[in-house]
Amino acid sequence: MKKRSQGNALLVELLIVVLFFMLASTVLLRVFAAAHEQGEKAQRYNDALTAAQNAADRLYAADDPEEALREMGFAAENEIWKLMQGTYTLEAEVAREPLQAGTLRRQEVRAVTEDGRLVTLPCSRYEEGRP
Repeated sequence: MKKRSQGNALLVELLIVVLFFMLASTVLLRVFAAAHEQGEKAQRYNDALTAAQNAADRLYAADDPEEALREMGFAAENEIWKLMQGTYTLEAEVAREPLQAGTLRRQEVRAVTEDGRLVTLPCSRYEEGRP
């Protein structure tokens, strides 16, 4: 009788160990899935930031910002230039402020998703001799 109860105890112990590993694997699977999702989200944010930086740099360097925006593929909608890029949209605004000795050109490039604004990059350029 002793041998039978020892055999049953061994089976119960093995069953407990198997259940423990199943539970641990379920928890780890959820952790890895959340980490993967966070990695994809960070990659999308990085892509949007890079695209916004590139657009802001080109706007700053351009003599005619509207022409530069057209060349990049932006389309004007109510004085806001928009470019759809998969999971995010790039928006750009250009404003000119005449001053005594030149013009101050204020520009802003934003990366926006359905959830909200990811990044805003302001850039200004003073142009002498163009009142």
